[in-house]
Amino acid sequence: MNLFRLSLVVFCAFLFAISLDSVGFAEPKVQILSPKDGSRITQDQKSIFVSGKVAREAGRSERVDIFLVIDISGSTALYAGADLGEADQPPATSGFPMPQISIGGMSLGKPPLRNPRNSILAAEVAAARRLLLQLNRDTTRVGVLTFSENAKLLQPLTQDFEQVRRILAEVLRAGPYGGTNMVEGIRMGITELLGLGTSEKRTDAIKVQFLLTDGFPSLPIGGGKRMAPEDINLTINAARLSGKAGIKVHVFALGDEALSYPQAAMGIAKESGGTYTPVMRPADALAVLENISVVGVDYVQVVNQTIGQKATQLRLAADGFFSSAVPVAEGRNQIDVVARASDGTNSRESITVYYQPGAQKSLELEVFLEKEKNLQLEVDRLGKSPAEIQREVERNREDTLRRPEQLPPPSDGPPR
Repeated sequence: MNLFRLSLVVFCAFLFAISLDSVGFAEPKVQILSPKDGSRITQDQKSIFVSGKVAREAGRSERVDIFLVIDISGSTALYAGADLGEADQPPATSGFPMPQISIGGMSLGKPPLRNPRNSILAAEVAAARRLLLQLNRDTTRVGVLTFSENAKLLQPLTQDFEQVRRILAEVLRAGPYGGTNMVEGIRMGITELLGLGTSEKRTDAIKVQFLLTDGFPSLPIGGGKRMAPEDINLTINAARLSGKAGIKVHVFALGDEALSYPQAAMGIAKESGGTYTPVMRPADALAVLENISVVGVDYVQVVNQTIGQKATQLRLAADGFFSSAVPVAEGRNQIDVVARASDGTNSRESITVYYQPGAQKSLELEVFLEKEKNLQLEVDRLGKSPAEIQREVERNREDTLRRPEQLPPPSDGPPR
């Protein structure tokens, strides 16, 4: 595709995004999908499963397209800072190469690689696979591409999340190598999300990139050995193009190196309208990837107003779908769902259900609670609560904003 055609497509997409945003200043939209208003529920459990969908822009489609843009450069072979355990990883990582980092190069003083399953790349893959467990495949599509020396499309946008999981497993098995060509990764994400590549086009979907990286751009100008100013400019320009096309790039900067030289990562998020999430310990990516809302609603509360009790378990996914376990009393119960958008506006939706104790169990509730238990166990292995990790992210963000802009020293080791 020539530059003129891409520029024309991006301009048209920009106009389309503006037209959608013009209706985006209303209060958030709340839909309670299950149970239906007036439902009569007979079950053994004294909590019911309540699920639905929230969105910031009432005029937007419910459909969401997310591209996972994953850094597989040589430095992602380093230790992620914590043992990930099972962390929803594939059972075998045979073929994972040893780290391509020299002791005398830029990795001096960094922790050694203990196990491929505990590497930065493993943390990226585990976080991505965890995210998949929470998305709604009925309306959300996910694609996967990786970048090192070049960008490589591994999975066009699809609603087949099992296929995406298999692809992510192959990413980990193949292992890290080479330098960091962020600009090619962002450009390929734009092409796929606009339907100009292999992925099927969906004009009405909310489109985002989730970019995970442990470093900074070192290609094409830096040759994989250094971060050249030209590489920063090329990368940020690609992000600016993404933003004009209505595609936000949410950047997850993982580890000390990414946080020490954050100009590119911060510039990508700023110019595309995305979020910059700095994570000092890469393993903590498991607890932060899911905190990004692509629909502009960052808080949901589900309450049984009749008995004055909140949901005992609640999860809001990145694509705006929520699931919860809400205590109920025999008889009439009023269930309220309150959503808060990122700009502080609120909205509320209510239903009434009638509960009666019985012998039958709710399979939906059982599946949800089991999934929540497993997701919590993954985070527990990190040794910190999600709230603690989020507070660290906020501190990291403040620290990196104060850092002077500087370039790292060139590496005398292999490309990274």
